[in-house]
Amino acid sequence: MGLLCQVLILIFVAATVNAEPAVTAGLLRRGSLSSGQNVNSIRPVASAEPQETVRQFFEWYLRRLNKEDYDPLKNRAMALKYLTPKFLGRIPRLERELEADVIVCSQDVNPAWLKDFKVELASIRGARATVLLALEGSVADTIKHKVTLVRTRAGWRIDSVDCGQ
Repeated sequence: MGLLCQVLILIFVAATVNAEPAVTAGLLRRGSLSSGQNVNSIRPVASAEPQETVRQFFEWYLRRLNKEDYDPLKNRAMALKYLTPKFLGRIPRLERELEADVIVCSQDVNPAWLKDFKVELASIRGARATVLLALEGSVADTIKHKVTLVRTRAGWRIDSVDCGQ
C-alpha cells in the first residue's frame, strides 16, 4: 500500500511539473468552471495554494455528485490527488457515524452548490492550513465547512473536513 501511494505521488508530480500555476485573486473565489472546460481538465498543481486545492477538489467532487455518482471517492487515484491517504481511509467510518456524506456534510445534494460555493483564502501555519468553505443554496441550505490541509512533497492535501463551521 505504501509503495502504491509513492508510485501515485511520483506519477502526479511528473504529470504536474509543466502545469501552469493557479492564480487566486480576491478574498473569495467562486467554484464554477469557465465554459468549455470539462472534469478531465481539472488538474491539481503541486505548487497550488491550499485554497486552490480545496476549490479544485470540490469542483470535481460536486460535479461527480451532480452526475449521480454518489461515491466519487471510489476513484482512489483521483481522490488521492486531493486527500491524504489517512483521511481517505477514515471516511467510511466517519460516514457511518455521521450517517451522511462527510465531504458535503449532508445526506442530500443541492445541484446549485457546484455553481455557488465559496472558498476563502487559507490561514497557513507551517505545514498545516485551514480553509473556510461555504456550499451555498438558499440561506437555509448553506453549509459551512472548515477544511484542514497538510503540505506534502506532492503539494497540499485535505486531511479533514469539519462540518458546521
